[in-house]
Amino acid sequence: MRILLVEDEVLIALEQRLYLEAVGHEVFGPATTPAEAVELAAASPPDLALVDVHLARHTSGIDAAQALAKRGVACLYVTSFGEELQRGGARAAGLGCLAKPFSESALLAAVDIAQAILSGEPPRNVPQTMELFI
Repeated sequence: MRILLVEDEVLIALEQRLYLEAVGHEVFGPATTPAEAVELAAASPPDLALVDVHLARHTSGIDAAQALAKRGVACLYVTSFGEELQRGGARAAGLGCLAKPFSESALLAAVDIAQAILSGEPPRNVPQTMELFI
């Protein structure tokens, strides 16, 4: 699966990349602003974007997810600020939310669930730290 990271914390993006590439996913980014996310997605469309809510330069991952969703990119929020996803349209732009801090197994399970949903299969083994919006 091709996965775009939309994350402004370098260490978190590196952690995500290591976990995901170790199981065979192609990972690119990180994009640190909504504009960078859209630019990267336009240049090379991902299957899934992992999106933090708070991004660089006081920009919003919700805006990034909404812009990516308009381009047909599935998004999964990975954030400590899940309560902020209650505002207008945020949940509609994502498949769900994985809470930070996350474990390697939770991140991989969340991506597997997203992949199943995108393939039309029912989600199984949802981590306790993940909320589905669908």
